[in-house]
Amino acid sequence: AAAIAKVASENGMNLRLQPYSGQSAFVPGVNAGEIEFGIANELETHYAVTGTAIYKGKPQPHLRAVAILTPLYSVFFVAKDSPIKTIPDLKGKRVPSGFASQRVIDVLTKGGLANGNLSYADVHQVPVPNVVGGANEFEQGKADMFLFALGSGKVAEVNAKVPVRVLPVDHSKEAMARLRKFVPVAYATLLKPGKGRAGLDEPTWAYAYDYLVLVNDKVADDVVYKLAKLLHDHKQELAANFGALSGFDPKRMNKDMGPIKFHPGAIKYYKEIGEWPSKSGS
Repeated sequence: AAAIAKVASENGMNLRLQPYSGQSAFVPGVNAGEIEFGIANELETHYAVTGTAIYKGKPQPHLRAVAILTPLYSVFFVAKDSPIKTIPDLKGKRVPSGFASQRVIDVLTKGGLANGNLSYADVHQVPVPNVVGGANEFEQGKADMFLFALGSGKVAEVNAKVPVRVLPVDHSKEAMARLRKFVPVAYATLLKPGKGRAGLDEPTWAYAYDYLVLVNDKVADDVVYKLAKLLHDHKQELAANFGALSGFDPKRMNKDMGPIKFHPGAIKYYKEIGEWPSKSGS
């Protein structure tokens, strides 16, 4: 958000940062019009728009998308020398669970296990409060795996003490269908090793979902149009301000996200550059 605000301010658009404790705190604010723009992952946004899972009974109908930023890869990590090679190998093993203060991680864990045709009933559950707690339990030898976003600083920290390896997902149609019962926005992707990707030593299948720029549906079309254009035209500056935005693809700023709709101002811009409807698929 800071990177986007900086580029916007350098190009005639004033965006002011407002700190919040997490997505679940500010997404309702965007829906209510208390905040014009926000950044949230596609899964959280899907739940918010449909009023399901962590937003059950509390739909957020005024959310609209401006752009896709980057994919997020939530993967299972095991010790590099572990005999666990596939998700089904986790049967009977110690798996962080619960995530009382970060419920979306519980959903992601259930989805990952379902990909391997497992559930919590098939593993030894290790209750933790949040995703960092799961990583800490693994580092201390109290869990056999942990879930985290690929490329995170915490993963690098754990890897320095206990070398880790990414556990591949089954990218078959049937296995991905099981995963999507929990993570409906997930898509399979083949990850390649690279700088900052601790635990990824060879091409490995994973699932991904996207980070989005969100906006309240009452924000003026011309304002949203301008932000979409700024993002499209300034990838280099965005990536220079925040390294993770090196994964931002100006040719993949929109796609069909089902119940998540794009703001008319963004659609207008994408039509002008010949990128609506999207040609990029997932």
